[in-house]
Amino acid sequence: MMRPFIPLRVYYEEAVVKYEQGKKLIERYEKLNIPLIPIESHHKIDELRHLPNKEFTKMKKYLILGTRKAIKLTPNDKSADFILPFTSSGCTATCLYCYLVCHFNTNSYLRIFMNRDEMINKVKKMVQKVGEPKTYEIGCNSDMVLENTITGNLKWAIEEFGKLQNATATFATKFDAVDDLLTANHNGNTQMRISINPEELIKKVEFGTSSLKERITAANKMFEAGYKIGLNIAPIILEEGWEVMYDNMFKEVKQLLLPKLKDQLFIEVIFMTYGLPNFYINTESMPKAVNLLDKDKMKPKGPGKYTYRNEYRNSAEKIIIGYIEKYLPEATISYIV
Repeated sequence: MMRPFIPLRVYYEEAVVKYEQGKKLIERYEKLNIPLIPIESHHKIDELRHLPNKEFTKMKKYLILGTRKAIKLTPNDKSADFILPFTSSGCTATCLYCYLVCHFNTNSYLRIFMNRDEMINKVKKMVQKVGEPKTYEIGCNSDMVLENTITGNLKWAIEEFGKLQNATATFATKFDAVDDLLTANHNGNTQMRISINPEELIKKVEFGTSSLKERITAANKMFEAGYKIGLNIAPIILEEGWEVMYDNMFKEVKQLLLPKLKDQLFIEVIFMTYGLPNFYINTESMPKAVNLLDKDKMKPKGPGKYTYRNEYRNSAEKIIIGYIEKYLPEATISYIV
């Protein structure tokens, strides 16, 4: 079971106290004697921007409170029809491959935005303008299950989407703290994708997240509460012995998933992309961690990023598809990237 996140420090835009949720969070952390530091802008904290890479894991224990300035839909052809930046950005976990590090570098700590009513009102207008059934990714830059343990925003968002026509919310998570969501009035308008990897890899590269068994238990709970459930096999990491690790993972998933859940299961398959920012930050802040940059198996993929060479990727894809067909034949594969 995941532990509650207690930040070392809280940085906050002074505007957040104008919001009821912001006021409550500030009061909560005041009572816990956590340092509260006012800032002008959540994306420009000078004392953090220039800290060395070795401070990364410490910075992950900070919480930033602000307001989201821009909300716009971005078309997507993978997990959703549109990506929708929502009530948080960043994360408290330290996954060694994190794509947010490529965007935000060491500043990929958790930021939570207080102006949720403004956001959902814009979403409602966007949904009305689109006019036909579409799926909206609300966790593109964060883990909404994690954020919900601090704010309750995911349960709130689920219930807001439950009131809408022609709109399904979707989010992926590596955390198991879903009990708060089981009583939400979702009206069938929300789906959850549980991100999974072999337990050996979770322990080696997904620090601060829930175990494989805990994630599958969470998926079962959410399914029994009426949510549609998918598996996000991501990212697939071709470490030595990966074939056995993923074979064992699929066996365990087959055993643990509820039979009726498997009948409606959809699966997303995502191979790892690894960035040079990940490499430099991991090397300096977590020197004992495994190095995921294998240049013998990987090739450049855009500026500062690497992915697996075709000869490794293509054969691995066939093996993963074979495992899905063997262990989860009822499932449909949504996409492979």
